[in-house]
Amino acid sequence: MHKKQRYRAESGAVTVFLVVIFASVFAFVSIFIDFTRMAALQTKAEMMAHSASRSVLSSYDPQLVEQYGLFAFGHTDANYIMSKVLQEQMDISKRSDVIPLMNAKLDSSMVELLRPLGTYEVFEQQIREEMKYKAPIDFSIEIINRFKPMSKVMKEASNTVDLLSKLQKLYDQREAKLDEILEKQRAAAQTVTETAAIIPRSGVSAGSSGVGITVSSIAGEYADFAAKYNEDMLREPEKRQYSYEIQMYQSRASGVFSSLERSRQKSSERHAVLLPEARKLLQEVIAINNQMKRTIDEAEKRSVLDGYNEVAAHEGLGNNEAIAADQEIAAIRDQSGSLLLSAELLADLEGDIRQQEADFTSFYAGAGFFLGIESSVLSASISDSSLYSAVDSLDRSTGAYLRKYVAAGSSNVLEDNQRQLEQHRASDQERKSIEHQAETALRDAKGLIGKISALKDKLKDAQKQFDELETLYNDNLEFNQSFSAREVAVMGPGDDPADAGAEAMGGMDIFFGELSHVLQSMTDAAFQGEYAVQYFSLFNIGTLDELLSGGGPGVIDTIGDSFMPGKQEVEYILYGFHNPVGNIAAAYGEIFTLRLAIRTMEGLLKNLNKGNPLLILAAALLYGVEHAVKDMLMLTKEGSIQLSDFMKVKLTYRDHLRIFLLMHGSSEQRLSRMLALIRRNTGVSVEQRATYLKGGVSISMPLWFLPGVAKTLGASGTLKGRVEGSRYYVDKQADFSY
Repeated sequence: MHKKQRYRAESGAVTVFLVVIFASVFAFVSIFIDFTRMAALQTKAEMMAHSASRSVLSSYDPQLVEQYGLFAFGHTDANYIMSKVLQEQMDISKRSDVIPLMNAKLDSSMVELLRPLGTYEVFEQQIREEMKYKAPIDFSIEIINRFKPMSKVMKEASNTVDLLSKLQKLYDQREAKLDEILEKQRAAAQTVTETAAIIPRSGVSAGSSGVGITVSSIAGEYADFAAKYNEDMLREPEKRQYSYEIQMYQSRASGVFSSLERSRQKSSERHAVLLPEARKLLQEVIAINNQMKRTIDEAEKRSVLDGYNEVAAHEGLGNNEAIAADQEIAAIRDQSGSLLLSAELLADLEGDIRQQEADFTSFYAGAGFFLGIESSVLSASISDSSLYSAVDSLDRSTGAYLRKYVAAGSSNVLEDNQRQLEQHRASDQERKSIEHQAETALRDAKGLIGKISALKDKLKDAQKQFDELETLYNDNLEFNQSFSAREVAVMGPGDDPADAGAEAMGGMDIFFGELSHVLQSMTDAAFQGEYAVQYFSLFNIGTLDELLSGGGPGVIDTIGDSFMPGKQEVEYILYGFHNPVGNIAAAYGEIFTLRLAIRTMEGLLKNLNKGNPLLILAAALLYGVEHAVKDMLMLTKEGSIQLSDFMKVKLTYRDHLRIFLLMHGSSEQRLSRMLALIRRNTGVSVEQRATYLKGGVSISMPLWFLPGVAKTLGASGTLKGRVEGSRYYVDKQADFSY
């Protein structure tokens, strides 16, 4: 009995042990089953969120894609699409599940649309995506390949025009100061002629001061005066016979001495002012001459030359046959040193001023010595021979000064200096004449642009449309909170040919600098420029032919529609004028500037034989201006022009605008103008059309085993998702953009 009870007791213990083990294993396996279901729900929820989000973004606006290659969400309710796609996926899943392991339920979904197309960052990115394959190929073939062979010769032309235009201004300033120096020296010397007019005896021609009685006449009458004076001195006062004659002589002699003293003092005062001024001007001349030398020395160190060098050195662009004329233009700069004044000449000019001061001091002392004998003359106490000796001394000192600084002849120092300067200026007269012709040609170019600008007040219908466009533009600026200054387009050439040439070459510097950047990687300016000319309309340049060729009063009615905003979108994007003619005039002016740069390069090569660098520059600018004007007219007739006499390829009006778009670079204002046009042409409010989506989905399923354990794990952060009651919830988010 005892053994049987013990057996039963041991048998019960095993049963309990097995139950405990089984329960533990069951609980452990159950938890893993629910964990597996949770992981499956996580994956399913994420897949559904991504799929639904993509489905929502598939509802893009077809008009934007077709017209501008841009993607933005359309009119459909995004939340409706999201929930509908998710519910359909849930239904499909239920029908396809043989064993409903998860028995999942869609609890909620949400959609948040962000990043409107009208924001700069989004718009720029979509332009890059749209043009990343087209722009590099098209721009390389159609622009870079055409200009690469010109890079070396244009570099030398730009450097030469930049240097010579700077030297021309400095040269003209220096020469004007040299003329002023000589003028001050002459003005000082002329004051001595008044003294010479009181002396006349030696035959030195110095003009007349209007004095009737002279030193020479007083000396000639002195012997008679002295005799009468001495005779009367021997008589009693009441018996003197020559009192009147003596008094008259003394009066005349005193007047001559007084005139001589006044003239001497006036000369001294003028010399004391004019010659120091001349010396100061000479120091300014020396400073300008040194500045010219520094300008020449620094000419080869311009950083803008790097762009030309990088374009010239780049391989693999197809056309590598360069224009072999760069060394000929570089040789012009080598001659620029001939424009400098030698140190010897400048030292001679300074020495001449010092010598004039010394010579005047000698004259002043000589006149002072003569004035010292006045009392002796008036009292007849000087001998006749001594008086004549004093007159001779005064005459010699005065004559010596006048011969060196006033009288015509080979001994005149100032005339000799003038001759030296004239030799240095041998080409100036011809240069000034050519510059005057170039100024006239520049006015002709401005006149062509002026004819376009003059239409502004006559195109009222077009102006109304531009006013509406400006409203859209300002809306986008405000939307992007852009407070940047608006660009100011250059309307056309200035009045000075040298300045116009330097400005034209400066534009070419910018262009080749941008080309060098494009060769390294396409810039936003290049992407946006190529996008603009591909998707927006260009002005029909042939419209200007009738206007510029002198069309009659009815020409406005004929061409008026061509100035509507929709007919000049690229020009508006480029310059941003909200009027019918401003953008066209600006484009036409820049075409002139570009053509001036290229034609001036040709002009340098065609005027090498003129010798003087400034004369070569003037002739090159005249050639450039005249041919640039012809190019402008040819472009309106033919729609294209030859790139250069040395490059027989065509450059269209469209190509010119592509160049200007690159040169002007990218800007927020340009983006706003493009967006304003897109909104105007499509009616799509780009400021409200999203390009980015945040999609959220919440899915739940019932837990089969031990929901309390799952909830505890969720509270500790170990479990992804959340447990509420006996249900497990998964929240997933998927972000997508176009």
